[in-house]
Amino acid sequence: MGTRPGAEAGSTGKRLSEAELREEMEKVVEDLKEGYAKHDAEESIGNSSIKAATLNMITQMSFRVITFLLNAFVLRHISRDVMGLINVRLNLLDDTIIFLSREGFRLACLGHRGKEGWKGTLNLMWLCVPLSVIWSAILGWVWLNVLPLPSEELHSQYVTGVYMVAVSGVIQMFAEVPWLVGQIFLYVRLRVVLDFVWMATRVLFLVYAVVFHPDNVVEVWALGHLIAGILFVAGYYLAFSMIFKFGQQQTSCKHSSDLPFSSISQLLPSFSGGTFPIHPEYRKVAVSFMGQGVMKQVLTEGERYLMTFLGLLTLGQQGIYDVVANLGSLAARFVFRPVEESCYFFFSQQWKRGVGWSDQNPEHLEKVRQGLARILRLMLLTGLVILVFGFSYSDMLLRLYGGANLAGDGGTALLRAQCLLVAFLAVNGVTECFARSVMTDSEINSFNKKLVFLSVSYLAFTWILTSILGPIGLVLANCANMAIRIFFSVQIIRTTLEGLHPSPLAGLNPDNDILLILLCSGTCCQLSEMYLYFWFPVVHFLLGALLFLVVAASIVVKEDFVLAFIVSRYRAVFAKEKTS
Repeated sequence: MGTRPGAEAGSTGKRLSEAELREEMEKVVEDLKEGYAKHDAEESIGNSSIKAATLNMITQMSFRVITFLLNAFVLRHISRDVMGLINVRLNLLDDTIIFLSREGFRLACLGHRGKEGWKGTLNLMWLCVPLSVIWSAILGWVWLNVLPLPSEELHSQYVTGVYMVAVSGVIQMFAEVPWLVGQIFLYVRLRVVLDFVWMATRVLFLVYAVVFHPDNVVEVWALGHLIAGILFVAGYYLAFSMIFKFGQQQTSCKHSSDLPFSSISQLLPSFSGGTFPIHPEYRKVAVSFMGQGVMKQVLTEGERYLMTFLGLLTLGQQGIYDVVANLGSLAARFVFRPVEESCYFFFSQQWKRGVGWSDQNPEHLEKVRQGLARILRLMLLTGLVILVFGFSYSDMLLRLYGGANLAGDGGTALLRAQCLLVAFLAVNGVTECFARSVMTDSEINSFNKKLVFLSVSYLAFTWILTSILGPIGLVLANCANMAIRIFFSVQIIRTTLEGLHPSPLAGLNPDNDILLILLCSGTCCQLSEMYLYFWFPVVHFLLGALLFLVVAASIVVKEDFVLAFIVSRYRAVFAKEKTS
């Protein structure tokens, strides 16, 4: 028979009173609750990362499908020069301001954990605003005074557009603090909704301009860009105001109880004793990432900078290149990018920066090892599938999308080259995410030096290939750039996980059976394009669809973790429907 707690305590020499015994039992219960809460929190990071990636992919896919269809309409109603001015020149200005102003701060602060130390972290994020003012002023001046101006009929619209885009870049930085809080506390749906508002507003204004103001498309689009930024920022603050006001009243809202804030004022910059406290560790990491960010931006958008600053292509050619490049990078935009963002958050939360793998939490280490291997395998296979089928169906896609003018003049060859680039992008995004989440401050600085050399080499290589091959040279140079970046990141992964078995880099070695099926499918599709496409385009399309289903089924069967994930999602949905 078991001994009563009171009797056991008395046998040690001191008998606890009933009140003391109750107090001790309450402490035990609290300890158990904290333990379960910690375990649930750790599990939720992985689950929410998967959920975030899934929702982001679905949302991005919806956005891109809508944008895809609307752009097909827009292409037939505006000139190539206007398309090049909006999609290349002005969007490049916006991307550059946003990236240089916030990227380093985001990467440094996303690894914050717990409910302590938020004042210094939020103050650091608020530095995005003054930095964006500086970058907007500098880059706005460059876009107006250094770059070649468009034709006389577009000159005034271009100037107005530059001013509006620069102001929008500053406004968007006011959303960085609530964005950070939403990311860390897993407000996945909030980000999805506001990303939709941001993109939909810009696209709808562009369609409105094309239909009702065809002579002022650039100005109306720029106004829509500015309004989209305002709505994006206002949406975040309105959402958190409602969470702070009504969240505590909702017992089902688990997020509100986790937040270490209770009002919007706590998200604003704060001073302590006349000083502006900033998290010292995050500050060092942010500064290091800023230097790396400049190099990464040059490497990522290098072809656009060369087109814009060196005039390698005319505005009309830039417009066509951008349309084809966007078609080729659909997968990178609506699949790879959300996956990369979720992977970085997952790795940064599970991995302690500056600590060797042998000293990491064993459970977290196994999650990171397994997760990295699986996502590498999945992204590699996705890239290969796009390459295999995209090569034989590029001409059909361009003719359906923009007509014979888009498919002609080298458009088909350019889209095929983009499919090759997508295969490199698929792997590079994941390897860089892991490398950036585990590198120490000194490793980041060392990596930055390599990126400086790579940036200079890439720009020179791009200029040479573009001069020889035209727009295709831009894509091939980017492929070489991505291959070198993958090599650098793989070296960091090997060094960080040296001695860990099995290595997550095994994810880059797909099954030979799958490779054989991909090779056979690609050969069949290419033969179909050569002998069937011109006479029987529908048969060519149906054959590709059938082979795609065969390849997809083979991947699901051979890669057991994909099948297990699908089964678990099905069971979860089925169980939810059954309980409801």
